[in-house]
Amino acid sequence: MLRLAILLVLLRSACAAADMGLVERGRYLTHDVAMCVQCHSPRQEDGSLIEGKEFTGAPFPVTAPTFISSGEWCVVTPPIAGLPGFTKAEAVEFFMNGARLGEHQPKWPMPPYRMSREDAEAVVAYLQSLPRREKDR
Repeated sequence: MLRLAILLVLLRSACAAADMGLVERGRYLTHDVAMCVQCHSPRQEDGSLIEGKEFTGAPFPVTAPTFISSGEWCVVTPPIAGLPGFTKAEAVEFFMNGARLGEHQPKWPMPPYRMSREDAEAVVAYLQSLPRREKDR
């Protein structure tokens, strides 16, 4: 019985470590590779990101080029901390296929990502681990 209890504790620890590894990979992807944090976070007047407000949405700092209609251009990026409005499956599909539910594509200039399932699941795990907050306007 004691061996079983020890095995369960070790298994839970291994699962928690695997989850933390997935979340950390998602943090790396969203901050350093895809750089989602740069558009989905508000900035101070000097252009630096407001610490503690990452992924809460923000006015998009660049206007639409003349060849893209203003309705197709992102004016304000949505908050993505906690992934409000997405199920895990929808969010993974979005990052793998570049569209939500196979049809709704993001507004320009957000690229339609084509992540591997592993990377998409890591990004979703990280974003879902963040507390949902109201975006700054």
